[in-house]
Amino acid sequence: MNPELQRRHQHDQSVFHRLLERHDAIQRTVTHIDGGLRSVTTSRDPEVVRLLHDHVPAMHRRLQEGFRLRRWDPLYVAIFDQRHRVSMDIELRADGVVVEETSDDAEVVELIRAHGRAVDGFVARGQAAAVRPSPMPGEATEISS
Repeated sequence: MNPELQRRHQHDQSVFHRLLERHDAIQRTVTHIDGGLRSVTTSRDPEVVRLLHDHVPAMHRRLQEGFRLRRWDPLYVAIFDQRHRVSMDIELRADGVVVEETSDDAEVVELIRAHGRAVDGFVARGQAAAVRPSPMPGEATEISS
């Protein structure tokens, strides 16, 4: 990996880990919409909002570029394999972010929704959820602590 990409990856990883540490300061709601989902992720803590404002656009950029992450997680492998079929709109708000992820492909819609459940797990359980592979579409998800 070239030095610039290595720095980006390290930065992205540090932001993600800080969000996992602060997961209890994050509120998140997810709504299924035609072709995908709409998530609203907020916090009353200014540090967490700054982290969300960094993390979400960085992950969108990585998806667009094919700059993979969580290569050991089958769900993330599948999403990156289908990245050209995913549309994402991000709205940064004073209290967090709103994201709409959609696709015209029904199988990709299920991947998007599975990713939404995985992120719900990160918010609910922090690091305990992040060290395990994310459930694939159709697999049971344990979000409670």
